Amino acid sequence: MIPFAKPVVDKEELEAVSKVLESGMLAEGKVSRELEKEFAAFTGTKYATVTSNGTTALSTALEAMEIQPGDEVITSPFTFIASANTIAMIGAIPIFVDIDPRTYNIDPEEIENAITDKTKAIMPIHIFGMPSDMKRIMEIAETHDLLVLEDACQAHGATVDGKKVGSIGHVGAFSFYATKNMMSGEGGMITTDDEDIYERALMIKNHGRGKHGGYSHFRIGYNNRMMDIVSAIGRVQLKRLPKATEIRRKNAERYQRFLSEYDEIVPQYEPDGVKSVYHVYAPRLLSKRITRDEMITKLREKGVGARSVYALPCHKQGTYLNIQEWRWAKFVTYPDYSKLSLPHSEEVGDTHFDIPVHPSLTDADLDTIEDAIRSILS
Repeated sequence: MIPFAKPVVDKEELEAVSKVLESGMLAEGKVSRELEKEFAAFTGTKYATVTSNGTTALSTALEAMEIQPGDEVITSPFTFIASANTIAMIGAIPIFVDIDPRTYNIDPEEIENAITDKTKAIMPIHIFGMPSDMKRIMEIAETHDLLVLEDACQAHGATVDGKKVGSIGHVGAFSFYATKNMMSGEGGMITTDDEDIYERALMIKNHGRGKHGGYSHFRIGYNNRMMDIVSAIGRVQLKRLPKATEIRRKNAERYQRFLSEYDEIVPQYEPDGVKSVYHVYAPRLLSKRITRDEMITKLREKGVGARSVYALPCHKQGTYLNIQEWRWAKFVTYPDYSKLSLPHSEEVGDTHFDIPVHPSLTDADLDTIEDAIRSILS
């Protein structure tokens, strides 16, 4: 089976971890500080701080942005559920709006239609490594005095007009989960140019301590720190990221050429001025002869690790259909998500399928994947 994802870990990561273990300083410290500096330079932001994972990067960022219980945050339903959950976790209200069916990202016009006097922020999600329409989103945010948190958990190094995601909105959040383009097993990062947000994030992630550490505390906080063992892996992975991204884009371009030959398949769309990092390559199947799920089954039978990650958008998940059972429902009134119709999110959920695009694929692997699709469709 050609794996859907294949993290690359070799001697360099082992040596970096061994060095930390030998130092005896395993908790967040010097190595994490170096990773933060390097990642801030990579994204082009003034500040960066590590967190324990991508979920805590998002939730810490939202609290640092001073989003309050009952505030509305507009976001996409076509994503891993952690994105929306971080909004609900702090007592705010996720407002799901539909996506652009070409990019699978949040539709800016739908954002504008959803703004109310309770709206405080927008959380665009650069899904599958494809940047959202940040130019339009930032225009909307400026017009309505809203904050923008970029969920860049799948988009390390993706760009809009040459500017890296995570540096375009007011805050960015990244994940270093084991299957991400840049991984450290677990871990996350918050990026920003806003010193106040940065300093609040430092306190929130570390039990409310001040930026100089010690045992003085100034607010309620959490243990959202990242170990230096994990940061050591991240530093090696960050050095590898540009080359790995180049290979992912090359693999995706090959798929684009191949799949464009089939009327039944819609290849992924990359708008002008945008560079995706193709965390996932996910075409859509529009066939009356074979369903999406049958396509995935047949690809697996032929040795291709295909899947469909977000077949059920967030507003159709039991989490949000049963949101009135969540503890914040005693204080916050949620929309009736069961009545929410977002046709593009639902259609893309029903029709997309994901095939391997990672940098460890060989030419023989890519031939096998293409031959499998060709055989199934013929």
